[in-house]
Amino acid sequence: MEKIAPSKGFKLKLAGMPDTSVIRLSRPATVGVSALDIPHIRPKLLVKEKQAVKTGTPLFHDKRDPDIRYVSPGTGPVKQIRFGPRRRLVEVVIALDGMDDFVEFDPVSPADLNSLSDPDLTDRLKQGGMWQTLRQLPSRDTADSRSTPPLIIVCLNGNDLFSPHPGRVLEDKIKPFEFGLAILQRFSDRVIVAARKSSMDRLEPVRHRITHQVADIYPAWDPGAILYHIKTKAEENQAWYIHVEGLIRMAQFLETGRYPVETLVTVTKGKDKKPHMITRLGAPVRLLAGNFSPESVITTGQLNGRKVDPDTHLGFFETTLNILPDAPDDEMFGFLRPGLNKPTVSKTFLSCLVNKEVQLDGTLHGEERACINCGYCETICPVDLMPSFIMKALHGDDIEEALQLGLLDCCRCGLCSFTCPSKIELTQILSLGMDTHHKDKQG
Repeated sequence: MEKIAPSKGFKLKLAGMPDTSVIRLSRPATVGVSALDIPHIRPKLLVKEKQAVKTGTPLFHDKRDPDIRYVSPGTGPVKQIRFGPRRRLVEVVIALDGMDDFVEFDPVSPADLNSLSDPDLTDRLKQGGMWQTLRQLPSRDTADSRSTPPLIIVCLNGNDLFSPHPGRVLEDKIKPFEFGLAILQRFSDRVIVAARKSSMDRLEPVRHRITHQVADIYPAWDPGAILYHIKTKAEENQAWYIHVEGLIRMAQFLETGRYPVETLVTVTKGKDKKPHMITRLGAPVRLLAGNFSPESVITTGQLNGRKVDPDTHLGFFETTLNILPDAPDDEMFGFLRPGLNKPTVSKTFLSCLVNKEVQLDGTLHGEERACINCGYCETICPVDLMPSFIMKALHGDDIEEALQLGLLDCCRCGLCSFTCPSKIELTQILSLGMDTHHKDKQG
């Protein structure tokens, strides 16, 4: 087992680590398929409001490849189709009936896998709404089925600090996990399985499958960060990756011929020790979040992720909700306070001398100012970028210089924005640059 220990990243202790006990939530009244967390797709609706759908019925597909379908995680009528600005699809909401009626596919057992041709396997995953669980670096778009990946990274830990513990995700699912790895080996000879050091105590049953152990420094377990530390040639920049939840669902779908509808999620709320929760894919955010202050901000990541409308549903890839207090930007006499409870990377506050948990909130604590070349973003970047220089290149429309400075290595972890004393949204600027470059390449 190879060990990866980056010297840079986020090392502070945050309050809200979920309890590893598990509860099962009651059946929700509605489920939704959100299109907001799916990068780069151009969705085309395939259903109308009030239309009855089965579990596994396609709701929309990607215009770039109509075979890639996003399917219903429940049975019932389409209650609502929500659009955002410029009629961008936000989500399709299904009102659940009492019983599930599944779209049935021909099952494939592990023993029958080798009898399936590569095109048949790919087509079956696309038709069943599973192909998009495979994503491709550096753009993090849906994996290109016409290409052969140099390697595939299986991430046992999610993108957030408080994502579900992989030991809980894999509980009673070792066989689907093994089957999932066999499926990936049909696409690449090199499959890497990576886990956080602190997760290893509950991963003994799959320890022999783990090829890389990463340090407990955020975001060392992100596929982009892992690839940065192991790649040896440029071709490997096009690696695919998949999170363990998607891998298990892919295997369950092939083996049963039915779209799997359960997921394990965590909710982080202040210093509450909330348990892991088993619920439906696309469950309502309000059902998961419970009671919270109206001034709260709900995100899918403490340092990255998207801001979530509490009246919507959990996204396709999302397994974590963070409920952060939205404190006022201006703090009365804040400059006189020692800051014993404030997170700090630059050692501005006395909290840097105390080894205790701190709480993030959803505000900037100041207004945006000009970049002062302080270099804090460089000292924390896990892939050794100079975000402020890349930002200036992008502002000057010099994409070539931004690429030479390593723009495509950015793993969008959010640390440069978090640490910037000038309150510049560096992650947002670099992500937009990467997305624009990817869109231009697609034509």
